[in-house]
Amino acid sequence: MSTPAAEDVVAAELVAARTEGRSLTRFPGVIPASMAEAYQIQELAMSRWPDSLVGWKIGYIPADRRAPGDPDRLVGPIWRQQFHQSEEHLSPAEVGIFVSGFAAVEAELVIRLDQDLPAHDEGGWTAQEVANLEQHLLVGIEVASSPIPDINSLGPTVIAADFGNNNGLVLGSALTDWPSAPPVQLACYIDGQLFGKGSAENLPGGIHHGLATALNILASRGQPVRAGMVFATGAITGIHPIGPGQHCRVDVRGGPSVELRTADARTLLRR
Repeated sequence: MSTPAAEDVVAAELVAARTEGRSLTRFPGVIPASMAEAYQIQELAMSRWPDSLVGWKIGYIPADRRAPGDPDRLVGPIWRQQFHQSEEHLSPAEVGIFVSGFAAVEAELVIRLDQDLPAHDEGGWTAQEVANLEQHLLVGIEVASSPIPDINSLGPTVIAADFGNNNGLVLGSALTDWPSAPPVQLACYIDGQLFGKGSAENLPGGIHHGLATALNILASRGQPVRAGMVFATGAITGIHPIGPGQHCRVDVRGGPSVELRTADARTLLRR
């Protein structure tokens, strides 16, 4: 078990690497033994991060990678300076990646809550209760990037500790016919080449199960949820590796699209 002082050192090193746009050769400390330890590091890192919170990414944890009794989702913060609204007829948003670390893009369905999260009775949120909250569904692209090259193979506690392996979110248009329409179909292209297709049905347990799980994790950490916060609900078409200078576009079948271009995070810092 790590000590509070050791956890703070890890958090400081993760924040320093992200702030400077550089990569690490390994996780900077003892790998957290539990999700509780991982979120403690995440909280310490968040307290050092010089930006405001706009929402959370939600990631699925397969059964063989989580401890018995642990939730099947993890969460990581999304920061305002790394949050972009994609607008048609404008140049794609440019988002930084750690070129010697881990870098990928994920086609996402994003829930924006349109109300402060009310207090909840003991027992936690259920998928049905969450579905009844005021919300909109939007299409987005998550930039999954970390200074740690092998972050995913190191497991969910490392992913959670390092901001959930998130380095940005580009948000597209709201899907006005949801939830009455058939499941939303997404396609992800990199430099014009199709890399994956999928629908919301690809998310284990569904969108609202994932959101309910995330809200319960945040409540257990004392993290407030305010109107306007966004929640990227998980990879719909897969996790697609990407390099600097590449273009990604995600299309909704019969609907809008969203796009971005990647850049070396160090280059963006020098501008």
